[in-house]
Amino acid sequence: MQNLAISTSFVQAERHFSKSQRFVPVQPSQISEVLANHGLFLNHLKTGKARQQERAHHQTTIARYVARDSADMVRVMGDGSTLDLLVRAPQLSGAIELRLGFFRGVCANQWNAGKLVESVRVSHLGDCLSELNRAIPALVERRAEISEQILAMGARKVTGSEIAMLAERVATLRLAGTENPVNVQKLDLIRPRRSTDRQSADLFTVANVLQENALRFGIRYQQHALDNRGRPTMHNMTTRKVVETTGAAIDLTGKIWEEAAALLAS
Repeated sequence: MQNLAISTSFVQAERHFSKSQRFVPVQPSQISEVLANHGLFLNHLKTGKARQQERAHHQTTIARYVARDSADMVRVMGDGSTLDLLVRAPQLSGAIELRLGFFRGVCANQWNAGKLVESVRVSHLGDCLSELNRAIPALVERRAEISEQILAMGARKVTGSEIAMLAERVATLRLAGTENPVNVQKLDLIRPRRSTDRQSADLFTVANVLQENALRFGIRYQQHALDNRGRPTMHNMTTRKVVETTGAAIDLTGKIWEEAAALLAS
């Protein structure tokens, strides 16, 4: 794990004077201790910068927690990839958020949306500490379930016909709402962009390739149209890049994961 410079906001346990008595302060470092007891350890910490000096020690912290996964998990996910729990802990406004997601490494596509993610929000009101104590074990259990699924996908080899079937379904998902697409170039989805992805035909790798291409690199297709004289013609089109943080990307990613999971279960 990284050597982290722990911020004053991360260890802050006092309520800011601007908050009412209804506001329940939560010390982010205490969340870290609970997660460590569940096998998740702090790997990265980011703290917001205060515009006012009086708020310097009450800034939002975003902490990233990872487990010491087995060698098999590291092999399947790829170097630098992790199944993370992100904890956003504001001290002044907003709710505490715990977000579980798969990150495929620096500058790589990310399984961090849709079905693969669990996200829990806990308000700084009432019995929020008990809510956190209930939420954390549930997320840890969910992480274990996802880990098992990733390992199973990594062990599942896919045939050429199965890859073609998945590409067909992903193309249909990506072009949903597009009017009359024809001659869809599904091979655009299958082509690996990274050398590591060319080395394996397991379900986990193939699904990541399909997801990355569908979101980032686009699919070529043609569309019926009329020219300026009103005569029927065909236009060459391509899907645009989808920003990974949008609802459309989250929905598409979740559906692609579901398609891969369905093939795994078949």
